[in-house]
Amino acid sequence: MARRIHRTTDFLADALHRLGIAAGAVDREALREHLGLPERGGVCEDAAVAHALQASDARRTFAREGVPRLTQAIPALRAEADPDGALRWRIRVLCPLLDDNRLDLRIDTAPDAAAAEILDEMALGNDPDWALDTLRARVTQVAGRTRGALNRTILRLRDQIRADMTETGADAVTYIAHLDRSLRSRVFADGPDVASHILDTLKVVRARGRVVAQEASGTRRLRDRAGFGSYIDKFAAARRLGRRIVFHMGPTNSGKTYAALEVLAKAATGTYLAPLRLLALENYEALAACGLRAGMVTGEEILGESDPTHTARTIETADLRRPIEVAVIDEIQMLSDPDRGWAWTNALFGIPARLVIVCGAEDALSAVRRAAEAAGESLDVVTFTRKTPLVALDAPVPLEAVEPGDAVVAFSRRAVHENREILVAAGRSVATIYGALSPEVRRAEAGRFRDGEAEVLVTTDAIGMGLNLGPLKRVIFASVRKWDGTEERALTNAEIRQIAGRAGRFGHQEAGYVAATDEDGLGPIRDALSGAPTAPAADTRFFVRPDLAAIEAAASELGTDSLSAVMAHFSRATFYDGSPFQPSAFEEFLGAAEAVDRAALPIREKFAFAVTPIDRRDPIAVGVVERWVQARTLNATVPALRADPHGDLAYQERTVRLASAYLWLARRFPETFDDDAAMRGVRERANASIERTLRETATLKVTQRAQNKALSPLAASQGR
Repeated sequence: MARRIHRTTDFLADALHRLGIAAGAVDREALREHLGLPERGGVCEDAAVAHALQASDARRTFAREGVPRLTQAIPALRAEADPDGALRWRIRVLCPLLDDNRLDLRIDTAPDAAAAEILDEMALGNDPDWALDTLRARVTQVAGRTRGALNRTILRLRDQIRADMTETGADAVTYIAHLDRSLRSRVFADGPDVASHILDTLKVVRARGRVVAQEASGTRRLRDRAGFGSYIDKFAAARRLGRRIVFHMGPTNSGKTYAALEVLAKAATGTYLAPLRLLALENYEALAACGLRAGMVTGEEILGESDPTHTARTIETADLRRPIEVAVIDEIQMLSDPDRGWAWTNALFGIPARLVIVCGAEDALSAVRRAAEAAGESLDVVTFTRKTPLVALDAPVPLEAVEPGDAVVAFSRRAVHENREILVAAGRSVATIYGALSPEVRRAEAGRFRDGEAEVLVTTDAIGMGLNLGPLKRVIFASVRKWDGTEERALTNAEIRQIAGRAGRFGHQEAGYVAATDEDGLGPIRDALSGAPTAPAADTRFFVRPDLAAIEAAASELGTDSLSAVMAHFSRATFYDGSPFQPSAFEEFLGAAEAVDRAALPIREKFAFAVTPIDRRDPIAVGVVERWVQARTLNATVPALRADPHGDLAYQERTVRLASAYLWLARRFPETFDDDAAMRGVRERANASIERTLRETATLKVTQRAQNKALSPLAASQGR
């Protein structure tokens, strides 16, 4: 008779009994598999069984207590626990298909051997902090290898999505929302066929997304026709012309604005609408140099011919009544700016030109197409590509390694001057540009750099728009964070590209290079230059602010001179649920309206004081403007400020802002603000004082840094 071979689980029951453990309290089948024993005839030492039980207990405890801590420390890790506590680990890799890390592909891949060994030791010791930094580095490496292996697939998908967004146009937001919902519910398992699986899946998802966008298009058009109706119709001069819109779409240094200005110069009449006074000035001079009867209009001044055929204007001063042949609207992506976007909205819908050329980045395409559809106007898109490559450097460039032809970018005037002093101390000649400098000074400093008088440019993001910087080869970010007036935040990819794109100007350099002064800045720069398409903002509403004509019409209808009452009426009529509009700096405007309502002025004049360009968060500045309002009410004149040239930095900055506000009001009420020549002198002296103060404080910081550096070896020797 054949000898009977007992089941291994029976032997394990005996072993558990000898260890004083009830056999029913243990999953013996799982224990057998853990010990690697056969189903029958398997035996092992009691000590091995005890050790396996201890390890299983440790794993269960780790799964219950350690895994949540570990996955919080390394969010890419995912774990699934078996009944005996055995953990199956995966690394979640996110591959963004759109700019600013939007629309992620989610891919789960296995840890490599080194990471798996660390995870096993953590579980056995129930210690989620053991070798944590090493594990984090291994996870990052695995994720990087996975993304690298899928790079061609990701680039192919980005091109396909970019083409789809162009096709869906004004409904691209709906298309992207569908893709986002679909991808959030999918996780792809890494493997030899993962690339083809992703492409096949996304082919179906993209096709459905285009259908969804098309189906939503009809409803959206009907809603837009009702929502935009009265707003569009108020621009009567533009509506009568049957305008044609052309979008020159492309990155910085692609020639899009240059091509638009060539068309403008050949037209009989036209205007260039600039985001900055400096750009208006440069293009006014360029138009005049072409032999055209040119003029310039900004909030503070009028230059050039008294009856020009061609004007260069800051966009807030756009003439929405006089018909012309060609209008060029620069930096159209500023439609999405919460503070100034209303001016681009007005110009896009209302500039009365037979041909409207808008220039800007691809993320504005959806909004431009939607505006053209709402107005019943044609839109042609001309795509421009960058004329020289833009390359992210692999290593940081500290200030000591800055070379002639470099620009160092910081995001405060203090940081700019500190960097300037460090570079001057190192023997570099430096040009300096930042926002508080007047356009003339900024232009002169750019000229010094362009002509080689200064080797290095130290600047803020004021170089992001305009300014011919000629030989600029490398843009080096001293920081990738900025204070935006509300909070300190990371730069967006679009902001990084706007600034970085100034490097490598066509005709001066073969390529442009971008770096940071430290390692922390390199990652955001690489992400920004990765080539991912930029999706339109999820909030598709246009920023608007009532103009004077709308204010006066509403005041007449309501029978009131109260600007705040008119603003409240405008808000109720415009910003309803489902409206295509959102308010631009509305709360600030309403607060100013309530303040100016205390004065006995016509509503036209109240409106001018309510939109006077000052910092409404500064109570001193607000108080000064309130006194100016009272002077206007009393028919008194307002003299130039008696500014103290020795005041501190905050005082001088406020003086510059108030002087600019005075000059802005002088254009509207010259009989009241009649001391404009003296006020220009006040502003010039305050600017000089700001530069001197910042230079002195920066020198002090550099001196302190040098002293600390000299003292550190002494401190170290005393420590020994």
